Amino acid sequence: MSPAARSSSDPAERSAAEPPERSAADPAGPLAAVPPSPAALALAAGAAARYGDAAIALLADLVAFRTVAAPPMANVDLPEFHRLKAYLARRAGDLDLDYADHGAAVVIGLGAAPDRLGLLTHADVQPADPVRWGGDPFRLDTVTEPGRLIGRGVEDDKASIATALFAMRALADRGPVRGRRVELIVSMTEESDWTPFREFLRTWRPPPLNVALDGEYPVVTAEKGTGSIRLTLSPEPDREEGGGREPRIASIRGGAFRTQIPGEAEALIERAGPDLAPRLRAAIDPAWDVTFDFEADGARGRGGPGGGRLLVRAHGLAAHSSMPREGRNAITHLAALLGTHAWPPTPGGLMVALINDLVGTGDHAERFGDLAHAHDFMGPLTLALTTLDAGPDGALTAGLNVRRPVGRSRTDVEAAIRAALDGWRERTGARLDAAVQIGEPYYVESAPHVPILLGVFRHFTGDPDAGPIAVGGGTQARLLPNGVNFGPSMPGAVYTGHSDHEFMTVDQLRLNLTMCTAALAELACP
Repeated sequence: MSPAARSSSDPAERSAAEPPERSAADPAGPLAAVPPSPAALALAAGAAARYGDAAIALLADLVAFRTVAAPPMANVDLPEFHRLKAYLARRAGDLDLDYADHGAAVVIGLGAAPDRLGLLTHADVQPADPVRWGGDPFRLDTVTEPGRLIGRGVEDDKASIATALFAMRALADRGPVRGRRVELIVSMTEESDWTPFREFLRTWRPPPLNVALDGEYPVVTAEKGTGSIRLTLSPEPDREEGGGREPRIASIRGGAFRTQIPGEAEALIERAGPDLAPRLRAAIDPAWDVTFDFEADGARGRGGPGGGRLLVRAHGLAAHSSMPREGRNAITHLAALLGTHAWPPTPGGLMVALINDLVGTGDHAERFGDLAHAHDFMGPLTLALTTLDAGPDGALTAGLNVRRPVGRSRTDVEAAIRAALDGWRERTGARLDAAVQIGEPYYVESAPHVPILLGVFRHFTGDPDAGPIAVGGGTQARLLPNGVNFGPSMPGAVYTGHSDHEFMTVDQLRLNLTMCTAALAELACP
């Protein structure tokens, strides 16, 4: 997960002095690192040469499993997850590793030492639309863009499973692992409901040291708390104009799932006169870097008196919701465009006003009352509108994804949210229903394996100042003792997990295999 590289298109919503979304190093200065030993370096170099191609082939097999949640069925009850587990059991046997199925997770082990080291990954992935991908997202594409491995789950998190398995095999090649038993924990429920994984941890004692391969380098020691705000506006016939001739927003929708910055959104406008589309086109701000399509339907006259229908589509850029500045939010920019016109108080018209009043096109809750705040190490709170859907009764529901740092209590954050919503209700008179859920941030201030991981990263990247970082994403590392993340994404590179163009370069996969092997050699064979 990389630092955000794109600034806001609205200068009023950002200042040059705003804190970074993720701090690149501990404010106390570079942490002391333990350089890897010659033996670890030799083993790591051999791993990439010997197992790099095999790891890519295994990744192709993993991507082909469409391990997407399908509520209300539990992931572990879905046939695709059963097939994936059978495949992992077979490959573990091929690599002379032991295998145990615990339902919500499988554990693949190496060695019999009483002390243990955990490697955490996950096998479930986010949904993927073949239309937006321009092909089958569940078939690893190694041809279209030479040097890239493209497919759903490549960066999040199936490449990590492949590199971990072959790093363990490389470690076994050296001889018996006597320091710490290595246990690769493959979660089946990271992208959806964490309850099954928590229940698994109640019956299975996790290792005292854990390294997740589900984040960013150098070492992630802090994760923001993930939360959600659901805002629903229902039809209010007594407020809506009946039989009027002015344009009205009949529907507005966008987004695919709660943890993705939406790349697509659309609004259907009824009673659109011939001058509406030109006026909206003229209001587009080129700095938004969002494109819009206008499809008129006036000839059929299906919009009622005053004109036909106008469909407005916004095309932004999908990204992980923990890194909103790496995307361009199609919903909020569509609302910004529509906000240049005064709309009747239908749910669509009120939703446009709500988005523009409280969210805007920024990322840090600049308009949401006094919700905005930041931490020196963890960076600022982020607020992303990720989904907008209509219910069967005509109500509209917006889903907002919140990522908060340490520094303010959950009670204080929830109070700030509700105060902002109460103020908007009072100003508009709209009937707005809200559901708020705010999670806790995670911060590991010290862990015994962090200096070793930093030493490995510094050696292989040549960055002598690399230190612990904080990220906006939440991973299951926070559920394990001394859980930190070590890759797979490089700092400074755009994170593609959850996007419609997810990939990892071949060079990055080989580097990940090299660094994972070196880390295992140091931690499992001290």
